[in-house]
Amino acid sequence: MLINTEELSFSYPDAHSPALDGVSVSVPEGSFTVLCGMSGCGKSTLLRLLKPGLAPNGKKSGSVKFHGEALSSIAPVVTAQKIGFVAQDPESQIVTDKVWHEIAFSAESVGIPPDEMRRRAAECAEYFGLERLFDSDTATLSGGEKQLVALASAAVLHPELLLLDEPTSQLDPIAAQSLIDAVIRLNRDFGVTVVIAEHRLEELLPAADRVIVMDNGRIAADCAPRDITAFLPSGHPMLSAMPAAVRIFTRAGGEGDCPLSVREGRSNAACRRFLAENDPEERTRKAPVGEPVMTARELWVSYGKNSPDALKTASLSLYSGEVYALLGGNGSGKSTLLKALTGVVKPLSGKVKTAHGAKLAYLPQNPCVIFGADSALEELTARGLDKAAAAAQLERFGLTAAAGTNPLDLSGGEQQRLALAALLSGKPDILLLDEPTKGMDALSKERLCSLFGDIAAAGAAVLVVTHDAPFAARCADRCGLLFNGEVVSENEPKAFFGENYFYTTPLCRMARGINDKWI
Repeated sequence: MLINTEELSFSYPDAHSPALDGVSVSVPEGSFTVLCGMSGCGKSTLLRLLKPGLAPNGKKSGSVKFHGEALSSIAPVVTAQKIGFVAQDPESQIVTDKVWHEIAFSAESVGIPPDEMRRRAAECAEYFGLERLFDSDTATLSGGEKQLVALASAAVLHPELLLLDEPTSQLDPIAAQSLIDAVIRLNRDFGVTVVIAEHRLEELLPAADRVIVMDNGRIAADCAPRDITAFLPSGHPMLSAMPAAVRIFTRAGGEGDCPLSVREGRSNAACRRFLAENDPEERTRKAPVGEPVMTARELWVSYGKNSPDALKTASLSLYSGEVYALLGGNGSGKSTLLKALTGVVKPLSGKVKTAHGAKLAYLPQNPCVIFGADSALEELTARGLDKAAAAAQLERFGLTAAAGTNPLDLSGGEQQRLALAALLSGKPDILLLDEPTKGMDALSKERLCSLFGDIAAAGAAVLVVTHDAPFAARCADRCGLLFNGEVVSENEPKAFFGENYFYTTPLCRMARGINDKWI
């Protein structure tokens, strides 16, 4: 085995329960393993314990071995080269000003000679299609480009093991697929062993040899992807996170090999029969009524003469009682539009109008920027809730166990939920959210979808910027596509996703031509 853990347990300081509880896993050399589970299940903790330089502080027991040798006894320079790591946030990994500096930096850090370092950097740039960006400033890159650079800077060391912690959570579907394709190529072309923690299973499971499901710090399932429905008990929340083909196959009572991809789902007899003979449950969508509570007209935003315009005549109307989902690629201007609506960014031209007296709340991509207290409970009491109301709010968002935890110590999905709980404490009339499902598991997304419905039913307006097409299809009353700085398409979800070919849901792609009611 390349790397294995035996009865590995870990607890963070002052935590009420262990993050890992007796985890024993073995990873064969050259394998491709997907690590998944609910938010806070221990995925990130396990990955970081496999990378000594990133191991968290806390109480650890059990063992981690690399090539049969205790990981703690291996020289840091060796583990730095042999074990690569790509994190969730591309911003947190970039440490230099130029792309070629960033790729070469990791090689320079372990003492690779200059000539070899330059050769490796050039090779990696060619392999990952980064040659056109080789001399670019890293600050000008899109999120997907930054993640590719981070992957290249790990690959330049020729690692034996590559660990990835939700690397696509901030990427649009096309950028995410490009990154996943690059990881698959590393595994297949060079035999690099891959362990990737992800909530985005649609693209990954068809490429994986193995899937490990974690649950409350323990291993709930460890099997081949096609066997996952047999290993997870009926009703397990992770079943709803499986690819569309798996979910439909399960509902159809299919027998034999479980399909994993859209192509396999379309060709599977049980799936085709189920889709053709059944219609999905329709959710009531709220059509815009009355005057908009917020409008943006012809917004034009630029960040400087050497930067492309972020918005170009972008227009949008938001109505009370509706959920509006705005989709688009990395760098299309979605976050800039939210900032213009809040006044954080001042447009060069155009106008934003908000209904008189409407209270606005804004959640940026990084939820940590709104935290200021030492615990999740205090984060809510600081916003005017008494302890009982704060505890009820935490329970509503599934965060009761995290009441005494510092917000910065929570998982990414838990931070998103806490930030939402904090913002909703102020009972806003307009809620603007930038990637609120980032790092969230499938069950949390379902709860969030219901929550948005409740908020809208109470009369508030919700604008969600998201890359998550299935989430938008479930929760939104209207969807819009932002491209090249302007909203180029807008419709209710069935028409929006049914008419789109690339920017649509996996289920819509699978059911196209069989039963177009499924989105």
